[in-house]
Amino acid sequence: MILYFDSYITDIPLPGRDRNLLKENIRENCNVYKMPERLEIAKYVLSSYTLYPWSNVLIRYELDDRTLYKEFDKYIKTLFPTAKILHKRSDNQKEYRKSLKILESWGDPWIFYSPNNDHPLISSINNISQYLDELIVLARKWQKQYRFVSIMYSHFSEFISLPVFNTPQYLLYGKESKILEENDYAKIYLVSNGDFSSVQITSINLLKHWFNSVNLSGKKVIRAEDTIHDVRVSNQVIIAPKKIICAHFDGYEHLLGKVNEIMSDQIPPLFIPKGFFTNEIKISYGFSKYNQNWININPSSSNYSFRDQKYGTDLKISLNQIPLFWRSHISVLKVNSEINQEVFNKSLIKQRKILENPWLISSKGISISTVRFFLRIMGFIVNIR
Repeated sequence: MILYFDSYITDIPLPGRDRNLLKENIRENCNVYKMPERLEIAKYVLSSYTLYPWSNVLIRYELDDRTLYKEFDKYIKTLFPTAKILHKRSDNQKEYRKSLKILESWGDPWIFYSPNNDHPLISSINNISQYLDELIVLARKWQKQYRFVSIMYSHFSEFISLPVFNTPQYLLYGKESKILEENDYAKIYLVSNGDFSSVQITSINLLKHWFNSVNLSGKKVIRAEDTIHDVRVSNQVIIAPKKIICAHFDGYEHLLGKVNEIMSDQIPPLFIPKGFFTNEIKISYGFSKYNQNWININPSSSNYSFRDQKYGTDLKISLNQIPLFWRSHISVLKVNSEINQEVFNKSLIKQRKILENPWLISSKGISISTVRFFLRIMGFIVNIR
């Protein structure tokens, strides 16, 4: 599989994104969750991608600060010594055709398409490369019957629930989906009009279909979503992994206030742990009182640290769920010897249920936000009838 990273890296807000809810409600409430610079996020993301032995690596990027190219190139080469680097982000069909020519020349038909710079590979699976390869095996199998096949590597909660009857994802996007298979690795389903989300491991033929099957000259084409009104994709097979691979750095902020809203108190955004780049991460596990200047992990905590700086926690996971790419960067791990494992296990089961279906009352809890959410759902259902 080829890693294809293609992005413009800037801290200049996108149009319409000046008012960032995460910044107002979370990022400014807690030092751990404080928003880093985009270049730091890109470095963090690329570091996570070293977990897989890519057949080849193509990295196209642009920076708004041109003085940083040399430094970033050096960082990339420490991660991927043989990477092909171009200082030009694809923003039109001509540039995507250049990328396609390079990708095709390498002869590997599967592409980890990454036009975003903020989806780190946060998997905790020790054999993550084997798991990804098993998903590729599934994709090859379905490619014998269908022309377009892809694997969704991020936005876990959205894609695992899309074909599940009566979830908000189903009501919005899944009514024409059809489950083809379900196994220990993934849920596989058919979508009649394709999916253009730019978080897919794609076959080379789907990538070519997006960017080279119709004339897109004169159009701004930054990622697959920009081709949705020009390119027709019929009967695409979606493979939704049952284990988390990547996640969006801003979590599900893009869904706040929508019918399929997922609150940050349910699934929080990501952060770069203090000490990551110097191999000095310090983790405090299982303590009820918050330990400043450490990464606090306690699955049984009621609140995240951006809500409670005294008894909250930064993560609600188990020790074996710590992202695999963090582990070589950890210098100190302090574990509470008085952990109630039964309580922790129940909390971890609850967290898994939230990931799989964050729209249930049991997942959201009782709050004003929950009431508003269900009013939106009821209004949406009434309007579509």
